[in-house]
Amino acid sequence: MSVRKSFIWLLLAAMLLLPLAGCTAPPAAQPAPAPAAAEPAAPAAEEPAAEAPAEEAAPAPAAGAVKITYWRALTGAAGDAQDELVKRFNESQSDVFVDVQFQGAYAELVQKLQAALAAGDVPDLVLLDSPFVVLFAKDGVLVPLDDFASNPATALDLDGFIPGLLQDGYYQGTLYALPLMRSTPLLYYNRDMFAEAGLPDRVPETWDEFREFCAKLTKEENGELVQSGVSFTMGQTTAHWYLQGAIYAFGGEVSDEDFNIKLTEPEAEAAAQLWQDLVFKDKTAIAGVEDAQNDFLNGRVGMVFGSTGSMANLMNKAAFQLGAGFMPAQVRRMVPVGGSVIAMTSTDEARRAATWQFMKWFTQPENNAYIVEMTGYMPTSQATMDVPSLKAYYEQYPERKVAVDQLQYARPQASVISLGKGTEILRIAVEKLLVANTPVDQVMQEAAKELRAEYEETFQ
Repeated sequence: MSVRKSFIWLLLAAMLLLPLAGCTAPPAAQPAPAPAAAEPAAPAAEEPAAEAPAEEAAPAPAAGAVKITYWRALTGAAGDAQDELVKRFNESQSDVFVDVQFQGAYAELVQKLQAALAAGDVPDLVLLDSPFVVLFAKDGVLVPLDDFASNPATALDLDGFIPGLLQDGYYQGTLYALPLMRSTPLLYYNRDMFAEAGLPDRVPETWDEFREFCAKLTKEENGELVQSGVSFTMGQTTAHWYLQGAIYAFGGEVSDEDFNIKLTEPEAEAAAQLWQDLVFKDKTAIAGVEDAQNDFLNGRVGMVFGSTGSMANLMNKAAFQLGAGFMPAQVRRMVPVGGSVIAMTSTDEARRAATWQFMKWFTQPENNAYIVEMTGYMPTSQATMDVPSLKAYYEQYPERKVAVDQLQYARPQASVISLGKGTEILRIAVEKLLVANTPVDQVMQEAAKELRAEYEETFQ
């Protein structure tokens, strides 16, 4: 990597605020036992605060063990689950020792990784926000995994992963990452408010029906708006995610994997136009707040978008009956997946083999089920969903399975999300659409131009 490019990367990483707006050789280690279903912890937020966990004395590796370094992000239950599984892996065998190191939020980890690349001293394995696979793979940072997965001695059945979650581990047909903690956007609704408005007890099937539901949910008293259909968030880490979902549903794209911008195409503009019409033409939606879920919990709106990880918080705080369902379809049903992947960055052949051994173990169904039950993230394979403890978990908390059922429609986020200013450019576009009422074609042209400039500054 050139000095100039490394410097640009560091500057971009310093500005990142990435998401919520959804996601395994010498004797093989045994999978960690998954706990019995219990009251789940609140699912991890899409970008929790970077608060370092308490320091503990690190156990020493066994004599002759290959030591690898794993850089992780995320705090709370998501961080604890990773640490616990690393501990179990180290205790289960003596050939590989994993040194797990907390690096802060996703953005901080990326910044530190770029500094490590410039210094020539990188970790062996990293937890990345999924859109970063394209950017790091394009820059030659990640180690291809296909040979490991296909070699009979180290094979991993990739067909076992849910396709929509494995897909964003690829770049130009080569596998670079495995899914770990994943999520999708959902549509939450106030069941009591729906009943009062005479609406069916379900989310709208299409964006056209969504528009109809918003109209029926909207109320005025003495000329004042007291209740609306939906509140659109302006949040840095989520506004672009939900807009992507609408654009996908209308048959459009934000960008392809080669960073060709698609925002000015008719399908993308049609999705944006519907959002703008809801606010300014129909006057059945509100926008402009950082956290739209507060409007939902306060009874100002009947619907709100949220991630898989929003459910526990909404269930705990709602003073009404909460419902949840798929994002609306239109010409197709498709949603952007969010969350994290694990990717190999090791530069040493022996450590690469050891890293792959841990990656295989880390993503085994029983271990993935443990992560799901502890964090609220989604399972990454059908085999995980067949783990008895997870079946019991979903029987006890059936509402948690909505996101799982939507997985068949999941696909990666747009490549431009991984650019340093990508999420901010799209957040500003949403603000122009829904707060400033700027014409849709102008908003999309400006955003496309800015994203193209950001790409060129990064790679040229």
